Order: sequence, then structure tokens, then C-alpha cells
Amino acid sequence: MTTYIKSGLNAALRQPFATIILFLYQMGWGVLLYKLAQGVLVPLMHRYPGSGQPKEALQLFLAEGQFQLLKTNLSHSYLWWLAALLFVRMLLTPMLNSGVYYSLTHSQQNAGYRFFRGIKELMLPFLIAYTVRIALSLLPLIWLLPKAQRQLAHSTSYEEAALQLLPWFLGMLVYGFLLHLLFMYVQFAIAAKLSILSTLITFIRFSLPIIGLALILLLSSGLLAGITVAATYLWAGLVALIIYQLFPLFHIFMQMWAMTSQYQLLSAKMNG
Repeated sequence: MTTYIKSGLNAALRQPFATIILFLYQMGWGVLLYKLAQGVLVPLMHRYPGSGQPKEALQLFLAEGQFQLLKTNLSHSYLWWLAALLFVRMLLTPMLNSGVYYSLTHSQQNAGYRFFRGIKELMLPFLIAYTVRIALSLLPLIWLLPKAQRQLAHSTSYEEAALQLLPWFLGMLVYGFLLHLLFMYVQFAIAAKLSILSTLITFIRFSLPIIGLALILLLSSGLLAGITVAATYLWAGLVALIIYQLFPLFHIFMQMWAMTSQYQLLSAKMNG
């Protein structure tokens, strides 16, 4: 396990171009969502009654908001914006993934060249894989949503319903995590031109070390987040600001490290 982590770290350090591209993408997407939320919430909060207002003012504010959302077309423009952003993200994510995975599997080529060549060659199969993954991710909701509605209808409080649904929510998280790992290996196979069937067999045979490796790096990423939060409290000022601004870059690098480590494991098992 340590061997894959070390070789994955060395491989991740050789991917500065892909790391920076992903960092800029995440930063740009975050700014876009922030501006959209700001444009909606700031005018709304101007109408929010202050703490000195009577309780009836808050009830009137909530009733007015409910009426505007359910009885008018006020929310339609925002919903269309969200749908358009979701569509754009569903196109950009597989496009960027195709460049990243091609870079990981063709590290002997020039960094910028291999990234854009991966987008050119692999965009379509990665889009298909991404669509299949989204469909499989949403599939359990066909059964889970009616169950949640029945649970809410027969519960005396939202807290009770949440406790009853918590095991199913945790199950969905585990299912999503395993699906993420599975499609990571599918994308490795597409990018490296390996047999998808052989790659899936390898994934099943060595699922325990694959999951263990993913959990180790996931915990490391969580530890890094905890250290970052603690550092911003301990070293308030310019140092804390620099650490806070660099954390997204570190987080992207940890994601890259997780992918390169898994690819090192796949290469060793396929060639072993």
C-alpha cells in the first residue's frame, strides 16, 4: 500500500498543468455560484425583519415568501439558470476528466499537449461514462424517495424521520463512494486503452486494497482540512489568509494524488 502511495505522489507531482487547470475550474465555478446566490439572497435579506421586530413580522415574511415561490413565476428564472448551469457542468466535467485521465496515463508526453489531446480524443467516451454514472447514482432514489415520503408522513417530527432515514442516507454515501471508485477505473481503462472488462475484473479481485487506498487518502485529505482550519484560528492574520487561500489548491492536489495512486495500483495488478 505504501508503495502505491509513494509512487502516486511522484506521479501527482508530475501533473502540475492538470492540477492548475482543475484548481482554476473549481475557483471559477465557485465564484459563479457565489455571485448567483448573492444576487438572489441579498435582495431577499433586505426584507428580512430584524431581531427587534415582533414575531408576527417574521411569520408574514415567511408567508409572503412561500406565496411568491408557489403561486407566482418568480422562481422560474432562477430554476432555468440552475438547469443551464447544471447542463454546462455536465459537459465540462467529463471534458476536464478526459484531459486529466489522459495526462495520467500518457505522462511521457508534453503536459499541456497531452491534456488537450485527451479532451480531443476522449471527450465522447468520457461523456457516455459520466452519463451512465449519474444514472446509476440516481437509480436508488426511485425506491428511496417514496420510502422517505412515507416516513415523513408517519413520523411525529422531522428529527424522528431523519433518524429513521439516516441508515439509508449513509448507505447512499457508501454506494456513491464505491461507484466513484468503479468509474475511476473505467476511465483509466478508456484513457490507457485497456480492456474495460479486464479492468473491472481487476477492480473486483483487488477491491479491498483499492478501497483501503482510497480511504487512506480520503482521511489524509480530511486531516489536511482539519489542520487548515486549526491553523487559521491559531495564526490569525496574513499567514491564516495565505493558508486559507491555498487550501483549495492543496485539496485539488490530494484528489490528483488519490487518482495517481489508484492508477499505480491498477498498473501493478494488470502487469503483475
